[in-house]
Amino acid sequence: MALAFAAMRCATGATASLLPAARSWAVSMLTSGLDHGLGVSVLGGGPLPGLLARARHDSALAQRASEQVVPPEILRELQQLEGSLNDAARLDGRRRSSLRLSQSTLPLPLPTHTVEPGLPALDAHVRPRSATGGTACKWLRRAGRVPGRVHSLPGADARAGAAAGHSEDQGASSSSSNINNNNNKLLVHFSEGDVAKLIRTFGRNGCTARVLQLNLVAPDAAASDSGAEQAAQADAGRSGEGTSGSTSGTQLGMLRVKPTRVFVNAVTQRVEGLDLIYCPPERQVLVDVPVRLLNDDLAPGVKKGGWIALFKRTVRYKALGGAIPPYIEVNVRNMDLDQDMLVRDMPIPPGTKLYEKDYNAPVLRCTTDVGKD
Repeated sequence: MALAFAAMRCATGATASLLPAARSWAVSMLTSGLDHGLGVSVLGGGPLPGLLARARHDSALAQRASEQVVPPEILRELQQLEGSLNDAARLDGRRRSSLRLSQSTLPLPLPTHTVEPGLPALDAHVRPRSATGGTACKWLRRAGRVPGRVHSLPGADARAGAAAGHSEDQGASSSSSNINNNNNKLLVHFSEGDVAKLIRTFGRNGCTARVLQLNLVAPDAAASDSGAEQAAQADAGRSGEGTSGSTSGTQLGMLRVKPTRVFVNAVTQRVEGLDLIYCPPERQVLVDVPVRLLNDDLAPGVKKGGWIALFKRTVRYKALGGAIPPYIEVNVRNMDLDQDMLVRDMPIPPGTKLYEKDYNAPVLRCTTDVGKD
């Protein structure tokens, strides 16, 4: 400590060029002495410890400022960017409230096909192209609606080429290339209550093996003006009350469709999305058909203490749109213990064929095994 005081006295009489270095060295010596508990015993608790603490604080701030990584000009640009993002976030609420979630016209003409009577019906509103993405889907779910898409619709060129025929060679080649243009999709949204009722009736796996009649309905003008009015109906939609398209609006068209995927929230068990495919009677589609057991309580293996273990709840078939089976019934009346039924042993309804990767994979087995601990 005496050495530090002597350095400070020398520093006061030194030249101006050596004064900052001497002071910093003296302050570092004194602050290190205070950190080791020597300052109070030597200085006797006078006013000097407060001055030394202040000097230590100032030196720490100067060192921290000298070690700044981000240059001031870049920091200024980042602050300007943050301000612009905050302004955009404040305007985001008005943008969402003015977002149109439904439209009263079809974006493309519907194909001509046969829709037989007696199919389960599902009403839907048409979404505009601007109502895509997470923001629009979130507002639809808040309003008690389920966003969805209809895939594999033929384009306008394909329908025109098919209607024109093959009168000329050039026209025939162009029409054949246009007929394969089946990648158009239609954005729609459904009532959450209607989709939930469909799943309760046929099951989540059973929905994908059903053909539906999709009624495209134009909403009321007041309901299609803004998304805020639809979001105000969120409580009514969650309670199962009317946000259905079947209660109001005019019908724009009709499609024969088949569900392909049902998206259900794993926590809330609410339906969050529904994908469909355009399915006329003459089109070949892939279907995951549910397996239904018959006479499983009369099987000899079950009477001996076994049970039927179902390894595959669905089996994939390729079927015509007019011959899609809603389920496959498997009679297990004669199944004994340790007997399997493979994919190749499954029944094949008319107009379908098996479309699995492994035809030797077991579908079900009569066993007494309850699994490993």
